Amino acid sequence: MKRGIALTFSGLFLSIGLCFAPSKPTEFSSPAMNINPDLPAADQARMLLRKVLMTGKVSSELPILDAEFSRRVGQKCEITRDQLRDYLSNKHISEWEIGGNIDLPVSSVRDSLGNETFAKYMVFHDTSFPRYNESFPKNINDDSWEWNRLNKWVAAVTHIYVNRMGDSKTMTAFQDGMTATKLERYVMGDAASRGLYLHIELIQPRKTRKGFGRHNDVDAPEMGFTMPQYERLALLYTTASVRKGDYLIPGFHACVDNGIKYAHDDPQNFELTKFFTALTNLWTEIEKAKNVTSQHIGSGN
Repeated sequence: MKRGIALTFSGLFLSIGLCFAPSKPTEFSSPAMNINPDLPAADQARMLLRKVLMTGKVSSELPILDAEFSRRVGQKCEITRDQLRDYLSNKHISEWEIGGNIDLPVSSVRDSLGNETFAKYMVFHDTSFPRYNESFPKNINDDSWEWNRLNKWVAAVTHIYVNRMGDSKTMTAFQDGMTATKLERYVMGDAASRGLYLHIELIQPRKTRKGFGRHNDVDAPEMGFTMPQYERLALLYTTASVRKGDYLIPGFHACVDNGIKYAHDDPQNFELTKFFTALTNLWTEIEKAKNVTSQHIGSGN
């Protein structure tokens, strides 16, 4: 009984920590906050993938995108469900680990005229939890660190959690809409946004730093995320894109909410080059298998 109560309060605390917001923000100052949806997808991605600085400030410098990613983002997805299913089978990854049934589409939203728009964006978050007062434990990237156990993450504030070992847990299937940013909740409104964004929480601890007030959590690990996390994130992005039929536009939580009062500061220390490397390697592996199959069929063997 006591253990059950402890888990309940733990879940409540995580929920508050991951999605806390004031009753309603009152200041909107940045023109970059509302990305023009008519811009080319690659241009939107540049705006939404700007480096997130400490305390949630967003760099004004646009990142350089990987050439292959720039070619694909916003365009028709070149990977089929069957190819993805073969990859998952070979890697022993279940569909529920990566957003649910891949035969289903992603979430969608309908406007007042009944026009349906499927999810266009995937937002990258970090959990900013647990929080430490001094140094980080040395084992945060190992399975011995308790917060890499996905059963500890129970707050339904995201579609998927990804631990630092590269394992993932679906909280909300990709076909189900949810909101997790202030832009969605307070600017666009639930009716206009629920289903337009998919959300991924990357597990990352934080600690306090002197000079930033009491109880701050501005300090993140120097290696913000592990390569296995980037690899699983690449798979989640690709899976959602296969289900949509087009490559989604990725963005950072802080960039999506840029200009909104009390906006969050995540993800910290995200390395785009590692994410693009993970994407390229994944796409190469999936498409290499496709080419081998095509050659085998063509040979008549």
